[in-house]
Amino acid sequence: MVLFWKKSEEEKLAEKGDKTAILKLIEKGKKDKAIQILEQFKEDPELRRILYDLYLKEDKYYYAYQLIEHYDRSLGTAWERANIYERVGQKEKAVEEYLKIGNFESLQRAGIVLYQMDKKQEALNVFERALKLAPPTKKDEVESSIRKIKEELGLLEVKKESLIEKIRKGLQKTKEKALFGVIFRGRKVDEALFEELEETLIRADVGAKTAVNVVEELKKEAIKRNIKESEGLRDMLKERFLSVLSNCEGDIKLKDKGPTIYLFLGVNGSGKTTTIGKLAYKFVNEGKRVLLCAGDTFRSAAIEQLEVWAEKSGADIIKREEGADPASVVFDAINKANSYDLILIDTAGRLHTKEPLIRELRKIKSVIQKFYPDEPTETLLVLDATLGQNSIAQAKVFKEAVDITGIVLTKLDGTAKGGAIIPICQELRIPVKLLGVGEGLDDLQPFNANLFIEELLSLED
Repeated sequence: MVLFWKKSEEEKLAEKGDKTAILKLIEKGKKDKAIQILEQFKEDPELRRILYDLYLKEDKYYYAYQLIEHYDRSLGTAWERANIYERVGQKEKAVEEYLKIGNFESLQRAGIVLYQMDKKQEALNVFERALKLAPPTKKDEVESSIRKIKEELGLLEVKKESLIEKIRKGLQKTKEKALFGVIFRGRKVDEALFEELEETLIRADVGAKTAVNVVEELKKEAIKRNIKESEGLRDMLKERFLSVLSNCEGDIKLKDKGPTIYLFLGVNGSGKTTTIGKLAYKFVNEGKRVLLCAGDTFRSAAIEQLEVWAEKSGADIIKREEGADPASVVFDAINKANSYDLILIDTAGRLHTKEPLIRELRKIKSVIQKFYPDEPTETLLVLDATLGQNSIAQAKVFKEAVDITGIVLTKLDGTAKGGAIIPICQELRIPVKLLGVGEGLDDLQPFNANLFIEELLSLED
């Protein structure tokens, strides 16, 4: 038996271009059908505007661009047109529209786009205009952009900290507490030195078990090599640590084609959201389209914090209300992935609800892989260096949920426990990909084992 579905009177009217019937279709959620009908009536200014609004709601920016270009260059607001032009790669036109508006937000956005186009002098001029209109909460951000461009143009001579200087600054508190430099300067190798070294390693949060094992190995090796002076012991300790950390280095991956998806894990307060924000800022300034996903719906503060970072970095954001299903927010984000180069997904980190947390993370990964079976490109665990040994216990819980591809170790600028990276690498065997060594937007640095150990065991006090 063949069933024939009759069209409703409303649908028949809509197909004839009846505005009221088309709007009713949209109200009922039949947006695809409405778009299909409206595309037959692009010549009608009233229906064209409805189609344009639908395109924007459905993130069909290229289709909205076609409407503007071929039918009506005054469609929508200047901000909407600028946003559409930027998304489809028409950056010159985007800048033109942003400059027509002339308020702070549009000037700042024009400056960012010009910088992405490598038009630094023009970007500088626009940012200086934006600074005059900037609200107090935005002045520092604009001044930072101006300073950065002036440095790149050679208009401002400011010595930038090298990677080793950032690590040195970050490890300063560890060194003040552990005083490796004092131990390894002009001492004879004897039992008292080994006891002091063990205590110092524990102070640096290398961990009691690791400290005891390392010292025992050094004792045997010192006898074998006939080491009499403490400087030689330092070289041996460096070799021992490097043997652990050299297998723990790893570069953060970025795909050449298609969206790159990063899934971030970590307990509340680990610096996870700040890490996401700094990476978003970095990628946006490299000209990439970035979408942040507020998957930590357990705390409204987490959503609000990510919104601030989205605004600060120039990234877009997908969010829902507090208490929403995290996997549904991720679904919304992945559904729009083709419009972006990178998707950065925040997640909750409530270890006191271990089993629900594990189920939640697995569900999120499952949602991602329904769209992109090979994603996420990176699953990054953010650990707070100030927690030392507790970081390892946290990591083991998250490893139960999903495969972790890399660690981000944060707050090295405010800790006396920089040595925690040794047992983290030794026990977890997961690459450390980034270090948080300060509060600045560019203080998220790649991990370099040799530089790290050299500075940790430096003879300078």
